[in-house]
Amino acid sequence: MELKGDTSTEQASYERFTTEQLTAATEENLKKIAGTRAQCYAAGMVSQIKQFMEQSKSAVTEGDLNRGHNLAVKGSLALG
Repeated sequence: MELKGDTSTEQASYERFTTEQLTAATEENLKKIAGTRAQCYAAGMVSQIKQFMEQSKSAVTEGDLNRGHNLAVKGSLALG
C-alpha cells in the first residue's frame, strides 16, 4: 500500500493504530446507544457519525492515513 504525503513509516504506523482505536471506540459507543431514546433524538447525528467511520476506513484502505485519522476524530468528537 502506498502512503500519501510525507508520512514516515513510524508516524504512519502510529496514525493507523490511533485511527483504528478511535474507530473501534466510536463504533462501540454507537452500539451502546442503539435503541435508546438518545438515538431516536439524534438519528441524523448517528447517521453522520457512521458516515465518518466508513469514510475513515476507506481513506485508510486507500493509504490516506491523515484523512482517515481526521475522519475518525470527527466521528469520535461528534459522538461526544
